[in-house]
Amino acid sequence: MPHPMNFAFAGPGPARPNGKAVAIIGAGPSGLSAAGFLACLGYKVDVYDKLPQPGGLMVFGIPADRIPAERIAQSVATLTERYGVRFHPCTKVCDDTLATDTGDDFSTQCISLEQLVREHDAVILCTGSWKPRKLCIEGEDLPGVYTGLAFLFPIRAASYNKAAMQGIEVAGKNVVVIGAGFSAVDVGHGALGQGAKRVSLIYRRTRREAPCGAHEIEQFEAAGGQWMELVTPLRILGQGKVEGIECIQCHLGPPDADGRRSAIPDSCAKVVLPADIVVTAIGETAAPPFAAKLGLESVRKNEIHWLQMTRMEGVFVAGDALSGPSKIGKAIYSGLRAAQSLSRWLTLKAMNRETEYREEPPIRREELR
Repeated sequence: MPHPMNFAFAGPGPARPNGKAVAIIGAGPSGLSAAGFLACLGYKVDVYDKLPQPGGLMVFGIPADRIPAERIAQSVATLTERYGVRFHPCTKVCDDTLATDTGDDFSTQCISLEQLVREHDAVILCTGSWKPRKLCIEGEDLPGVYTGLAFLFPIRAASYNKAAMQGIEVAGKNVVVIGAGFSAVDVGHGALGQGAKRVSLIYRRTRREAPCGAHEIEQFEAAGGQWMELVTPLRILGQGKVEGIECIQCHLGPPDADGRRSAIPDSCAKVVLPADIVVTAIGETAAPPFAAKLGLESVRKNEIHWLQMTRMEGVFVAGDALSGPSKIGKAIYSGLRAAQSLSRWLTLKAMNRETEYREEPPIRREELR
């Protein structure tokens, strides 16, 4: 059995209840680490997430051979059974402008941020990166073009609700994957495993510069995939559906100050690849709810008077919602910092000393009523 993750490592065990309640929006790595930290200090913690199972993209975006879902499920069970953390799955925290990101189909109820603020002493926003990046090339909106997350999510989510998840049919088809990160490689392996006729991974630099590393590419090739480097997509071809992708060959320029070499297109060297399906696995961006209301841009610029607190009193932010897409370890660290800052703020607030650290008044809770 895989060794479980431990999100409650801040203390030796559950602490005596301190009478304070905290709501956490998002059950990804930053949300789980914040929940574990606060539970160790005796807080009553409620975690809200739009998906049916805690873990975020660790469960619904990353293949099980990288992070077994059992490890996360065991850690969640520990938080629930030993530390009293309450999880509210399939619950979207939203306002009047409901977004339609990947995974929202699982949400069966909606709760407002204002309600959470009224019912808890503090709130932490820990939503992840669910908005795909765009290539901004001709043909990107054709049927048969998918994002990396749109391809991978149904594979993982089907085990929770197969009827609601319609996977992408790739058997016997030519699949072109754009990108060279772990998501791109995972898409490539997924397409090969589902019987694709040919799977090509294209990248504008070489395998030496690939974010996933040369070893992952070698494994992809060993599984039957085709690696194509120094090519970048110009446009996706087709009438009513994907029929191919036109690319331009590149060469690498001299390294910059950071040692990174830019891909320079060769205008006369074009190539057309046959394709029935194109997957743009070039990453996602964070699109946190209430960004303007909470003044998240000011938090990112550190134009704040309390670590990771937004301009709404008692509402903190962590993880991708704060810094954009990041590695799991960085998201966990961000969640811990937000939880620690929150705890210190509540402690000083109980002594009527929190204003010592604030120069401008945040939005008061009374304004929400």
